[in-house]
Amino acid sequence: MIKTLNRKYFLALTFIVAGIIIFPCFVANADNQPIIPDAFVSSERLSQGDTLLIVVKNEPNQISGNLGLVPLIFFRDETGKDWIAITGITLSKTPGMYNLFINVPGKSVFNKNIIILKKDFPITQLLVTQKLVQIGYTAKNVVNNVINNENKILLKVLNVITPISYINKSFIYPVTEIKDVGAFGNIRKSNTYEIRHLGVDLKAPVNTLVYAANDGKVVLVESMWDYGNTVIVDHGLGVYSLYLHLGYFNVKEGQIVKQGDLIGLSGNTGYSITPHLHFSISMRGASLDPLKFIEATQADW
Repeated sequence: MIKTLNRKYFLALTFIVAGIIIFPCFVANADNQPIIPDAFVSSERLSQGDTLLIVVKNEPNQISGNLGLVPLIFFRDETGKDWIAITGITLSKTPGMYNLFINVPGKSVFNKNIIILKKDFPITQLLVTQKLVQIGYTAKNVVNNVINNENKILLKVLNVITPISYINKSFIYPVTEIKDVGAFGNIRKSNTYEIRHLGVDLKAPVNTLVYAANDGKVVLVESMWDYGNTVIVDHGLGVYSLYLHLGYFNVKEGQIVKQGDLIGLSGNTGYSITPHLHFSISMRGASLDPLKFIEATQADW
Protein backbone atom coordinates (compact mmCIF):
# COMPACT_ATOMS: atom_id res chain seq x y z
CA MET A 1 0.00 0.00 0.00
CA ILE A 2 1.24 3.46 -0.81
CA LYS A 3 1.82 5.60 2.26
CA THR A 4 -0.54 8.58 2.48
CA LEU A 5 1.23 11.93 2.72
CA ASN A 6 1.09 13.93 5.95
CA ARG A 7 0.21 17.21 4.19
CA LYS A 8 -3.48 17.17 3.36
CA TYR A 9 -5.67 19.77 1.76
CA PHE A 10 -8.60 20.42 -0.51
CA LEU A 11 -7.92 21.02 -4.18
CA ALA A 12 -9.86 23.52 -6.26
CA LEU A 13 -10.22 23.96 -10.00
CA THR A 14 -10.29 27.04 -12.15
CA PHE A 15 -13.21 28.03 -14.34
CA ILE A 16 -12.57 30.25 -17.39
CA VAL A 17 -15.06 33.11 -17.57
CA ALA A 18 -15.07 36.62 -18.97
CA GLY A 19 -15.63 39.42 -16.51
CA ILE A 20 -14.27 42.31 -14.52
CA ILE A 21 -11.91 41.82 -11.59
CA ILE A 22 -12.77 44.07 -8.63
CA PHE A 23 -10.16 44.53 -5.92
CA PRO A 24 -10.66 45.81 -2.36
CA CYS A 25 -9.28 49.10 -1.15
CA PHE A 26 -5.74 49.47 0.19
CA VAL A 27 -5.59 48.29 3.81
CA ALA A 28 -2.93 49.27 6.36
CA ASN A 29 -2.23 48.65 10.01
CA ALA A 30 -1.75 51.23 12.76
CA ASP A 31 1.80 51.89 11.54
CA ASN A 32 0.45 52.59 8.05
CA GLN A 33 2.05 49.40 6.74
CA PRO A 34 0.01 47.29 4.31
CA ILE A 35 -1.50 44.10 5.71
CA ILE A 36 -0.55 41.49 3.14
CA PRO A 37 -2.11 38.00 3.02
CA ASP A 38 0.17 35.12 3.92
CA ALA A 39 0.08 33.35 0.56
CA PHE A 40 2.18 30.60 -1.04
CA VAL A 41 2.53 29.67 -4.69
CA SER A 42 4.22 26.45 -5.74
CA SER A 43 6.13 28.17 -8.57
CA GLU A 44 6.46 31.56 -10.28
CA ARG A 45 7.67 30.02 -13.57
CA LEU A 46 5.58 27.36 -15.24
CA SER A 47 5.54 25.62 -18.59
CA GLN A 48 2.64 24.44 -20.71
CA GLY A 49 1.24 21.29 -19.09
CA ASP A 50 2.33 22.26 -15.56
CA THR A 51 0.21 22.80 -12.45
CA LEU A 52 0.10 25.72 -10.01
CA LEU A 53 -0.84 25.31 -6.34
CA ILE A 54 -1.91 28.36 -4.32
CA VAL A 55 -2.26 28.40 -0.52
CA VAL A 56 -3.54 31.28 1.63
CA LYS A 57 -2.92 30.68 5.31
CA ASN A 58 -4.95 31.38 8.42
CA GLU A 59 -7.78 33.39 6.90
CA PRO A 60 -11.21 33.22 8.56
CA ASN A 61 -13.23 34.63 5.66
CA GLN A 62 -13.95 33.49 2.12
CA ILE A 63 -11.35 34.71 -0.39
CA SER A 64 -11.19 34.98 -4.17
CA GLY A 65 -8.60 35.47 -6.86
CA ASN A 66 -7.61 35.25 -10.50
CA LEU A 67 -4.71 34.09 -12.60
CA GLY A 68 -4.98 36.48 -15.50
CA LEU A 69 -8.67 36.35 -16.45
CA VAL A 70 -9.13 32.86 -15.02
CA PRO A 71 -10.95 32.92 -11.65
CA LEU A 72 -9.66 30.70 -8.87
CA ILE A 73 -12.03 28.78 -6.62
CA PHE A 74 -10.69 28.37 -3.09
CA PHE A 75 -11.59 25.61 -0.67
CA ARG A 76 -10.64 24.95 2.93
CA ASP A 77 -7.92 22.44 3.67
CA GLU A 78 -8.62 19.58 6.04
CA THR A 79 -7.64 21.59 9.12
CA GLY A 80 -10.09 24.38 8.25
CA LYS A 81 -7.37 27.03 8.62
CA ASP A 82 -5.98 27.49 5.10
CA TRP A 83 -7.53 28.10 1.68
CA ILE A 84 -6.30 26.11 -1.32
CA ALA A 85 -6.68 26.53 -5.08
CA ILE A 86 -5.05 24.68 -7.94
CA THR A 87 -5.00 25.47 -11.64
CA GLY A 88 -3.53 23.73 -14.65
CA ILE A 89 -1.56 25.36 -17.46
CA THR A 90 -2.94 23.82 -20.63
CA LEU A 91 -0.75 22.81 -23.56
CA SER A 92 -2.37 25.55 -25.63
CA LYS A 93 -1.85 28.32 -23.05
CA THR A 94 -0.25 31.39 -24.63
CA PRO A 95 3.22 31.95 -23.14
CA GLY A 96 3.76 35.21 -21.29
CA MET A 97 3.38 36.95 -17.95
CA TYR A 98 0.11 36.58 -16.06
CA ASN A 99 -0.92 38.48 -12.93
CA LEU A 100 -1.98 36.41 -9.93
CA PHE A 101 -4.35 38.37 -7.68
CA ILE A 102 -5.78 37.17 -4.38
CA ASN A 103 -8.45 39.20 -2.59
CA VAL A 104 -8.68 38.77 1.19
CA PRO A 105 -11.25 40.74 3.23
CA GLY A 106 -9.54 43.32 5.44
CA LYS A 107 -6.15 43.02 3.75
CA SER A 108 -4.32 44.36 0.73
CA VAL A 109 -4.48 42.51 -2.55
CA PHE A 110 -1.84 39.82 -2.92
CA ASN A 111 -0.24 40.33 -6.31
CA LYS A 112 2.41 38.22 -8.04
CA ASN A 113 3.54 37.81 -11.63
CA ILE A 114 3.49 34.24 -12.93
CA ILE A 115 5.56 33.51 -16.03
CA ILE A 116 4.28 30.82 -18.37
CA LEU A 117 6.83 29.42 -20.80
CA LYS A 118 6.41 27.61 -24.08
CA LYS A 119 7.50 24.00 -23.87
CA ASP A 120 8.93 22.17 -26.86
CA PHE A 121 7.94 18.53 -26.94
CA PRO A 122 10.07 16.06 -28.91
CA ILE A 123 8.83 14.01 -31.84
CA THR A 124 9.31 10.29 -31.32
CA GLN A 125 8.64 7.24 -33.44
CA LEU A 126 5.16 5.74 -33.45
CA LEU A 127 6.24 2.13 -33.24
CA VAL A 128 4.27 -0.91 -34.34
CA THR A 129 5.91 -4.28 -33.77
CA GLN A 130 5.46 -7.24 -36.10
CA LYS A 131 3.44 -8.95 -33.41
CA LEU A 132 1.03 -6.02 -33.28
CA VAL A 133 0.80 -5.88 -37.09
CA GLN A 134 -0.25 -9.53 -37.12
CA ILE A 135 -3.30 -8.71 -34.98
CA GLY A 136 -4.32 -5.64 -37.01
CA TYR A 137 -2.38 -2.72 -35.57
CA THR A 138 -0.83 -0.23 -38.01
CA ALA A 139 0.13 3.41 -37.48
CA LYS A 140 -2.88 4.45 -39.58
CA ASN A 141 -5.31 2.23 -37.66
CA VAL A 142 -3.97 3.33 -34.26
CA VAL A 143 -4.17 7.07 -34.99
CA ASN A 144 -7.55 6.94 -36.72
CA ASN A 145 -9.12 4.82 -33.99
CA VAL A 146 -7.77 6.97 -31.15
CA ILE A 147 -8.90 10.23 -32.76
CA ASN A 148 -12.24 9.13 -34.17
CA ASN A 149 -13.39 6.62 -31.57
CA GLU A 150 -11.61 6.18 -28.27
CA ASN A 151 -10.82 9.84 -27.52
CA LYS A 152 -14.49 10.64 -28.09
CA ILE A 153 -15.44 8.00 -25.52
CA LEU A 154 -13.01 9.48 -23.00
CA LEU A 155 -13.99 13.11 -23.62
CA LYS A 156 -17.66 12.29 -23.12
CA VAL A 157 -16.65 11.38 -19.56
CA LEU A 158 -13.88 13.93 -18.98
CA ASN A 159 -15.94 16.94 -20.08
CA VAL A 160 -18.46 16.37 -17.28
CA ILE A 161 -17.83 18.74 -14.36
CA THR A 162 -19.05 17.06 -11.18
CA PRO A 163 -20.09 19.94 -8.85
CA ILE A 164 -18.65 18.32 -5.73
CA SER A 165 -15.13 17.45 -4.65
CA TYR A 166 -14.28 13.95 -3.46
CA ILE A 167 -10.77 14.89 -2.37
CA ASN A 168 -9.33 16.43 0.78
CA LYS A 169 -5.67 15.61 0.44
CA SER A 170 -2.76 15.68 -1.97
CA PHE A 171 -2.48 13.11 -4.77
CA ILE A 172 -0.20 10.08 -4.61
CA TYR A 173 1.52 8.08 -7.35
CA PRO A 174 -0.44 5.10 -8.71
CA VAL A 175 2.47 2.63 -8.46
CA THR A 176 5.23 2.27 -5.88
CA GLU A 177 8.12 2.63 -8.32
CA ILE A 178 8.07 5.75 -10.47
CA LYS A 179 10.14 5.31 -13.62
CA ASP A 180 9.09 7.34 -16.66
CA VAL A 181 9.39 5.20 -19.80
CA GLY A 182 7.21 7.39 -22.03
CA ALA A 183 7.10 11.13 -21.38
CA PHE A 184 4.05 13.38 -21.32
CA GLY A 185 3.42 15.58 -24.35
CA ASN A 186 5.67 13.79 -26.83
CA ILE A 187 4.40 13.69 -30.41
CA ARG A 188 4.54 10.14 -31.75
CA LYS A 189 4.77 10.03 -35.52
CA SER A 190 4.99 7.56 -38.39
CA ASN A 191 5.09 9.09 -41.88
CA THR A 192 2.00 11.34 -42.06
CA TYR A 193 0.34 9.81 -39.01
CA GLU A 194 0.93 11.36 -35.60
CA ILE A 195 -0.63 11.48 -32.18
CA ARG A 196 0.19 13.29 -28.96
CA HIS A 197 1.01 11.32 -25.81
CA LEU A 198 -1.27 12.93 -23.22
CA GLY A 199 -0.08 10.97 -20.21
CA VAL A 200 3.03 9.34 -18.84
CA ASP A 201 4.06 5.71 -19.31
CA LEU A 202 5.30 4.26 -16.02
CA LYS A 203 7.39 1.13 -15.71
CA ALA A 204 5.07 -1.62 -14.50
CA PRO A 205 5.72 -5.31 -15.13
CA VAL A 206 2.62 -7.46 -15.58
CA ASN A 207 0.55 -7.71 -12.37
CA THR A 208 2.04 -4.62 -10.72
CA LEU A 209 -0.44 -3.24 -8.16
CA VAL A 210 -2.10 -0.03 -9.40
CA TYR A 211 -3.61 2.30 -6.79
CA ALA A 212 -6.16 5.12 -6.86
CA ALA A 213 -4.27 8.42 -6.81
CA ASN A 214 -6.95 10.00 -4.64
CA ASP A 215 -10.52 9.60 -3.42
CA GLY A 216 -13.17 9.56 -6.11
CA LYS A 217 -15.84 7.75 -8.05
CA VAL A 218 -15.10 5.21 -10.78
CA VAL A 219 -16.87 6.48 -13.89
CA LEU A 220 -15.42 4.25 -16.61
CA VAL A 221 -14.27 0.63 -16.68
CA GLU A 222 -13.87 -0.47 -20.28
CA SER A 223 -11.73 -2.58 -22.58
CA MET A 224 -10.62 -0.64 -25.66
CA TRP A 225 -8.72 -1.61 -28.79
CA ASP A 226 -5.94 0.99 -28.40
CA TYR A 227 -6.05 2.05 -24.77
CA GLY A 228 -6.60 -1.46 -23.52
CA ASN A 229 -8.27 -2.09 -20.17
CA THR A 230 -9.04 1.42 -18.94
CA VAL A 231 -10.26 2.87 -15.63
CA ILE A 232 -11.22 6.51 -15.06
CA VAL A 233 -11.75 7.96 -11.58
CA ASP A 234 -13.68 11.21 -11.10
CA HIS A 235 -12.21 13.28 -8.25
CA GLY A 236 -14.81 16.01 -8.58
CA LEU A 237 -14.83 19.55 -10.00
CA GLY A 238 -13.47 18.37 -13.33
CA VAL A 239 -10.37 16.48 -12.14
CA TYR A 240 -9.95 12.90 -13.38
CA SER A 241 -7.22 10.29 -13.20
CA LEU A 242 -6.87 7.65 -15.93
CA TYR A 243 -5.24 4.21 -15.81
CA LEU A 244 -4.65 2.45 -19.16
CA HIS A 245 -3.38 -0.92 -20.47
CA LEU A 246 -4.39 -2.74 -17.28
CA GLY A 247 -4.32 -6.51 -17.21
CA TYR A 248 -6.99 -6.86 -14.53
CA PHE A 249 -9.84 -4.70 -13.17
CA ASN A 250 -10.44 -4.53 -9.43
CA VAL A 251 -13.21 -1.89 -9.53
CA LYS A 252 -16.61 -1.38 -11.10
CA GLU A 253 -18.33 1.67 -12.56
CA GLY A 254 -20.10 3.69 -9.88
CA GLN A 255 -17.82 2.45 -7.12
CA ILE A 256 -16.48 4.99 -4.60
CA VAL A 257 -12.76 4.50 -4.02
CA LYS A 258 -10.40 5.89 -1.42
CA GLN A 259 -6.84 6.99 -2.05
CA GLY A 260 -4.60 3.94 -2.18
CA ASP A 261 -7.40 1.48 -3.02
CA LEU A 262 -6.44 -1.15 -5.60
CA ILE A 263 -7.68 -0.10 -9.06
CA GLY A 264 -6.32 -3.21 -10.74
CA LEU A 265 -3.16 -4.87 -11.98
CA SER A 266 -0.94 -3.57 -14.75
CA GLY A 267 -0.78 -5.38 -18.05
CA ASN A 268 -0.01 -5.12 -21.75
CA THR A 269 -3.48 -4.73 -23.25
CA GLY A 270 -4.42 -2.68 -26.30
CA TYR A 271 -1.79 -0.87 -28.37
CA SER A 272 1.16 -1.55 -26.10
CA ILE A 273 4.72 -2.52 -27.03
CA THR A 274 5.71 -3.76 -23.56
CA PRO A 275 3.90 -4.00 -20.21
CA HIS A 276 3.47 -0.59 -18.54
CA LEU A 277 0.92 1.71 -16.93
CA HIS A 278 -0.23 4.74 -18.90
CA PHE A 279 -1.31 7.29 -16.27
CA SER A 280 -3.06 10.56 -17.09
CA ILE A 281 -4.56 13.56 -15.29
CA SER A 282 -7.34 15.56 -16.92
CA MET A 283 -8.67 18.88 -15.62
CA ARG A 284 -11.89 20.09 -17.25
CA GLY A 285 -11.07 18.11 -20.39
CA ALA A 286 -7.48 19.36 -20.68
CA SER A 287 -4.55 17.01 -20.14
CA LEU A 288 -1.82 18.00 -17.68
CA ASP A 289 1.57 16.44 -17.01
CA PRO A 290 0.50 13.91 -14.34
CA LEU A 291 3.86 13.78 -12.57
CA LYS A 292 4.06 17.59 -12.39
CA PHE A 293 0.45 17.65 -11.17
CA ILE A 294 1.17 15.29 -8.29
CA GLU A 295 4.39 17.14 -7.51
CA ALA A 296 2.49 20.43 -7.25
CA THR A 297 -0.22 19.01 -4.98
CA GLN A 298 2.47 17.67 -2.66
CA ALA A 299 4.28 21.04 -2.41
CA ASP A 300 5.41 21.89 1.12
CA TRP A 301 4.44 25.37 2.24
